Amino acid sequence: MSARKIHVLFAIPSLDRGGPDRVMFEILSTIDRSRFVPSLMVSEPGGHYLSKLPADIPVEVLGGNRRYPVLQALRFIRSTRPDVVFATLRMNLTLGLISPLLPGHTRLVLRPASPVSADFSALMKQSFFKHRVARQLLVSTLRRADAVVCQSLAMQTDLGKLFGGTANLHVVANPIDVREVTRAANATKVTLRGRPALVSVARLVPLKGYDVLLEALVTVRERHADVHLTILGEGAERARLEAMTRKLGLSHTVTFAGYVPEPLPYVRAADLFVLTSRYDAFCNAALEALACGTPVVLTNCPGANSELVSKGLNGQLALTVDPVAVAASIELAVAELGSYDRDRIQADVQLRFESGRIVNAYERVLASVTEPRMETRA
Repeated sequence: MSARKIHVLFAIPSLDRGGPDRVMFEILSTIDRSRFVPSLMVSEPGGHYLSKLPADIPVEVLGGNRRYPVLQALRFIRSTRPDVVFATLRMNLTLGLISPLLPGHTRLVLRPASPVSADFSALMKQSFFKHRVARQLLVSTLRRADAVVCQSLAMQTDLGKLFGGTANLHVVANPIDVREVTRAANATKVTLRGRPALVSVARLVPLKGYDVLLEALVTVRERHADVHLTILGEGAERARLEAMTRKLGLSHTVTFAGYVPEPLPYVRAADLFVLTSRYDAFCNAALEALACGTPVVLTNCPGANSELVSKGLNGQLALTVDPVAVAASIELAVAELGSYDRDRIQADVQLRFESGRIVNAYERVLASVTEPRMETRA
């Protein structure tokens, strides 16, 4: 008896330009149509990647202004009866809240987008009670899922401590299409200021640690007077960071370029990609930099950074998130610039994170929660 195809409903708030959005797009575009029937549920219409989806992906826009469209999602799932719902970001909690009411055969696979302990530790400093309750809800939701996809071994370890074990925790890294990144990076010629020329791409928010990077640059400039950092991105911290730049005397050393729709040509033109996150589940911007062949300097923060950096091959890892450690790592990477081989960096990314390989791993997780019962429903 031939196996019936598995209907997977993917759920995400929107399919725009964010890191989780790109990952979802790669899975939807690449998943094996001979084994799976993919569809998509979003709560917001439009978006960069939504407009690029393959034509065979049905899209349900739940509509409304709710951050957690619980009733709309439940009605749609009960009407379509998918074999698996795969959710990320706010859709994790949305689906978790209604999981007891899902059709009996529907399995739930969730993908946290941030390191849970580090994320809520930061959030609870802003509003302890509110985010403590949210943390308990999320952990309870993840525990009820049939499978949880962790983006790194570090995330699996973190959730394992919260769960009291690693059952149902599957480690699957983020995918990247190296050929598409190379094409986009070479589409426009960009020249960056600085010798060395540093680039960073991220939202200007506290968790990205730009205050740490700016302080580190003061030290780096003592040995490399012509160093220059170009920061691509916008965010609530921009005014504060620009003021800090002036106070540190870095006005001629740092350029805040704002939001750039296509940042890859800038990343490709840089000598180093630098990001000093306080925590980061899986830094897609760093993965894209490596796919461009650009070496990186990252922080050994909660998340996948330590699994991205291979010293001597593709960059340096600052052991702590502080200006001294970051400055030392940048200086080490600058000293090694002549030994970094961009073709080898790209080949390493292709080997470890190429879309087809990573999507195959996602397919194994999706199949693992359905296969014991597929024949009974065929």
